[in-house]
Amino acid sequence: MAEVEFIYNGININIPCDKKDKMKDICEKFINKAQIDKNLVYYLYNGDKINEELTLEQIINNNNINKIKILVNLINEEINKNTIIRSKNIICPECKESIRIKIEDYKIKLFGCKNNHNLDNILLEEYEDTQYIDISKIKCEICKDKNKSNSNEFYRCNQCKINICLLCKSKHDRNHNIINYELKDYICEEHNEP
Repeated sequence: MAEVEFIYNGININIPCDKKDKMKDICEKFINKAQIDKNLVYYLYNGDKINEELTLEQIINNNNINKIKILVNLINEEINKNTIIRSKNIICPECKESIRIKIEDYKIKLFGCKNNHNLDNILLEEYEDTQYIDISKIKCEICKDKNKSNSNEFYRCNQCKINICLLCKSKHDRNHNIINYELKDYICEEHNEP
């Protein structure tokens, strides 16, 4: 008896199976258990897309392994999905990095981003428009394929100072300090981390 652990949207789902089972049958069991549309996902094992016509035994190359992990990713984002979102932090309108804010006489001053941009006399009504980012432009700097808008999980390597998708994270140096991308702006600046 063998087991395939599917990792989808941060949740692990285990499917018991036989090594002689075809991957399409194992994936079908996962689809039924996860209650998702099979046309919206694809499967990765060791960085390669799975051929669902092969058996589990063929996928693991007849190695004496009884349990494997498979990453499940979305094929496409929804057609009308809006990739422009409001930043959770105060950001520089020019470089989109974290910035400081000062409000004086009903006007806003933004200063102190890592690129030393300074913006004065922003009206309160105009400020809101400066705080949006296009998450499709935040790309994995290893594979250059995935971006934050089409990847369920995104990370930041503090040693390399790069953005990493879920698949590249599994291949990246495990000794590096890798954090969830959403937490990157909360890291203390005095430690020189992004």
